[in-house]
Amino acid sequence: MAARAYIAAFAPDEGESVNTLDANSSHESILPPKDGFVFQDREKFPASFGADLKPELAAFSADSQVPWGVGAGGGSITKPAWRVKPSWYLVATEDRMIPPPAQRAMSKRAGSTVVEVAASHAIYISQPAPVVAFIEHAASAVAAR
Repeated sequence: MAARAYIAAFAPDEGESVNTLDANSSHESILPPKDGFVFQDREKFPASFGADLKPELAAFSADSQVPWGVGAGGGSITKPAWRVKPSWYLVATEDRMIPPPAQRAMSKRAGSTVVEVAASHAIYISQPAPVVAFIEHAASAVAAR
């Protein structure tokens, strides 16, 4: 792996996990764990995950969501790739899952090249063109090294 590209994502440092980075966020859309898995409430999903999706696509996304294992968010990072590889970070400025200020702080800490787009957490669905341009730009920059 020559570089890292983060798209509205967590960029943990050594010893951090999704749970530690997300400890101060409140996600009213996440239901209590059931059978070891976590889902988002179908009715609250569009507003929290994909507020800029068309209603039928938001409903489909809510119905087809993949559950998280309860323990998945607790895995700590041992060697963050962004410490030794260049990184790019696409901040979704309307994200209600990972707050934009947190995205900016993680990207700054990682020394990432940052692009911001007014979009929800589902930016890769709602605005694929800027996501593709972001990835192509990062790939071109790596290839030019």
